[in-house]
Amino acid sequence: MKKPMLFVSGPPRSGTTLVDKLLWNVPSIDCFSQPLPLLLVALKAAFLRNLSWPEKLCAYPLNDQQFENAYDADAFQGYLQNHAFERDELRAVLEAMRPFTGQYFKPDNFLNVLEYWQGGNLADFARHYFSHYRQKPDKGVRVLGWKEAGAEEFLPYFLSKGMKAILIIRDPRDIAASLYHGKTDAYGGQKRPLLFMVRQWRKSAAYHAKFAAHPDVTLVRYEDLVQDPQAHLDLWQNWLGLEPDAQVTTLQSQSGENWHGNSAFAALEGISTKAIGRHEDVLPADQAAFIEAACFGEMLSLGYAPKITKNAVEAALEVGPGQDYLGREALAHYAYDEERRDEECRRWQHLCAQKNAFDAAQFVFNENYQKLYQIVGTS
Repeated sequence: MKKPMLFVSGPPRSGTTLVDKLLWNVPSIDCFSQPLPLLLVALKAAFLRNLSWPEKLCAYPLNDQQFENAYDADAFQGYLQNHAFERDELRAVLEAMRPFTGQYFKPDNFLNVLEYWQGGNLADFARHYFSHYRQKPDKGVRVLGWKEAGAEEFLPYFLSKGMKAILIIRDPRDIAASLYHGKTDAYGGQKRPLLFMVRQWRKSAAYHAKFAAHPDVTLVRYEDLVQDPQAHLDLWQNWLGLEPDAQVTTLQSQSGENWHGNSAFAALEGISTKAIGRHEDVLPADQAAFIEAACFGEMLSLGYAPKITKNAVEAALEVGPGQDYLGREALAHYAYDEERRDEECRRWQHLCAQKNAFDAAQFVFNENYQKLYQIVGTS
């Protein structure tokens, strides 16, 4: 009998690693931390190239799905359903991950898995990979877990394959504080543009709205998780059909060492609430105002309280973020120039106007638009 699989995702610096470590400490869950990031990147890039997208948009294919990055989500799911991996294709991706620091699970014999590969699509290979490189004695494992940050667009496909998922999200201002201030390079590498981060966060919020009622998806906010991790872990185990048998005491990493978190500011002992609201101390006012304006509806829908008022949103979008963070040449098109400013202002006007037709390029899913409109457009 095949073991159930669980997928974990959310924006970078939102707490995906914390979820991963909590699951790893459940004896009957074998959870892999970012084992195949470049495989997801390669698949998404191949899909976009099939649509004749320009290379600048294929460089970071796990994109925000908005404006120039919008595409038919059903078409992507169909591509994943029909894409059968060739052995050489997999070998190239596995070779590319050997020096890649974004892959956390790194088996020494990383090509050995191909010797037993019988063919199939992404879900087939993931199950084969995790079964081959099991980290716990197979006899006690009942669920295979897989954590990859920023990869929510694979969720509909994984659900169609019988997988379950945990999606985590966090206050976007605290994500920005973690990404742009403190020891940021240690975890996120060279900084990505602030607009890139904002739109990626809105994508994550759209998936929360889309799958809020799905029985195989559990949603969690970072702030709630760190307030009571034991309660959440017990709920997850029950949801997965497991008897709760893990206690949140000292968390261990997959290496067997005690895990002290991956804060960009200070080492943590255990699970801490200290990072909640950290943006108030470290985030410049112009950055905070822009994030609140660009994410205004989504923040309200997820229980985050923007300080900016609705009447001040458009003016803050006109001003922009203050600093773009354009260190990555491949993301230079996220500079907050006149075109990007116009996109953000049009999106806000669309949301505030008397009921408009749904626009996937602005809101990703109709469920997301309807929720945001009820919060913003009718107020």
